[in-house]
Amino acid sequence: MKLFGKQEKEIKDTNPLNQISHYGPVKPNYKQDLNSQRVIEFSYLPEEEKVILIGSMSGYYPYWISITDIRDTETNTAILEKVLWDSFSSFSELSGEIRGKLKDAYRRRIMIADGDVRTPFGHGYAKEQPEYWSRFIAGDISAYYQRLTAFCRERELDGRYLVFLEAYLKDLETETSSDPVKDYENKKVLMDLLRSEDYLYLSKNKEIRDIYIRIQNVMGDLYNTYMSIVR
Repeated sequence: MKLFGKQEKEIKDTNPLNQISHYGPVKPNYKQDLNSQRVIEFSYLPEEEKVILIGSMSGYYPYWISITDIRDTETNTAILEKVLWDSFSSFSELSGEIRGKLKDAYRRRIMIADGDVRTPFGHGYAKEQPEYWSRFIAGDISAYYQRLTAFCRERELDGRYLVFLEAYLKDLETETSSDPVKDYENKKVLMDLLRSEDYLYLSKNKEIRDIYIRIQNVMGDLYNTYMSIVR
């Protein structure tokens, strides 16, 4: 039993949802001090309307991986209660299956350290009420998804935005200089703009989503080429 405010509520058993046991434990190469900080990564899978929740100390060696319905705030609250507060001694690595799902997912992180919660939602949570954090985060994960899909609908212009994305993709694929560093720098403003529209990963329009994924792949290739030279 767990106390939330003055009402006693039963917490759903979510241990069977943790997929860590499927992948086998690994020994981290640095101390996992979950009392110092924790990271919660959430990733939306729009075709299934699911969310992947990953709990870790620093973004590596997760102690929790689950996939649930985005709108199932009851289950997600119970999961987040464990991810936020429970002790864990078994850590793993992301499986190929999970990595594949994450590759083209909309991903964000929540950082908890020194009593502060840093979120992508535009707000944090009161330090004095940690017993509500799991409920607030679960609600915000659901509401944030609704907000992002609304952004998609507006940006898509009933599918007319596809023409712009095709033009942007052509610009990215067209060499502006024989020097890869200068070519990257010439395209940086456009790439910054396109990265800011990563909510398009959640588009219900398959053509728009697919071309946006292609754009992200091209930008990744440009960045990797650039970094291999300037390092």
